[in-house]
Amino acid sequence: MQTTSGEIWDEIEAVITPYGKDKLEDDSGAELSIKIPSRFTNTRHSADARRSLFSGKRLADDNLEVESPAAKKSKEGGDYLNSNNIIEAVERLESRELVADGSRCYTLPTIPGKHGDLKSISSETMADVLEGKYTEKLGNVTVVDCRYPYEFEGGHIRGAVNLYTKDAVNTLLQGTPTSEKPRVLIFHCEFSSERGPKMYRFLRSQDRELNKDRYPLLNYPEIYLLDSGYKAFFYKFQELCDPISYKPMLHEDHAADLRHFRVKSKSWTAGEKQKTSRRSRSRLSYAIDF
Repeated sequence: MQTTSGEIWDEIEAVITPYGKDKLEDDSGAELSIKIPSRFTNTRHSADARRSLFSGKRLADDNLEVESPAAKKSKEGGDYLNSNNIIEAVERLESRELVADGSRCYTLPTIPGKHGDLKSISSETMADVLEGKYTEKLGNVTVVDCRYPYEFEGGHIRGAVNLYTKDAVNTLLQGTPTSEKPRVLIFHCEFSSERGPKMYRFLRSQDRELNKDRYPLLNYPEIYLLDSGYKAFFYKFQELCDPISYKPMLHEDHAADLRHFRVKSKSWTAGEKQKTSRRSRSRLSYAIDF
């Protein structure tokens, strides 16, 4: 005859309490209570025990994990590019009042310009810089004129340098700081709508690449764009231009120069390999098609 689990527990209870009572008396006459755990409680305790057993095993296995050298170095604070540094840098850079490496506030007053991602200054502020009103706060200030040579020779901001190609602009990153004061760049072109902003962004991109292992540090964290360009500045402050003249890009006497310098301004030595590769693919495609 098959015995059920309920009958088995009844037999166990009978053995422990031979008199069929839930309470026994000791020699002093005090009642002793014996509580028989139900089979459901016993099953739950067994499951808890198994979970505890395997949980302990997982903890032991976790403790045996070997940390990589990079992880150990990061914990010891020896890795400059740890997550805390990056998070702190991003939090600092979220403020539009701080320069691009988050080290200080912008020195010059800025205005809303045509390019929301760039810091723009007015012609009046540019004039103040030239007249020395920020000499005590700023170190070297370089005005970068991104117009073509015939435009530059036809009149430019006093003390400006003519850098209209990416190769030329990239040379700015080769210099070594000689002053503890901030080094500032001010870009512009005729209207500061295309060439000036383009070179501004290019310089910042190259600066980031050059200092990628020291993020967020930069060679030039403080850069500005002269709002509305040389044309607007010339009509307000001709006395600060040399020579006192303005030659537009589309001057009728320089049509050939325009074509020449426009092509030259698009060249970029670091991109020659890529351009050559594209030309090779183009020739290959031509050969296949014909």
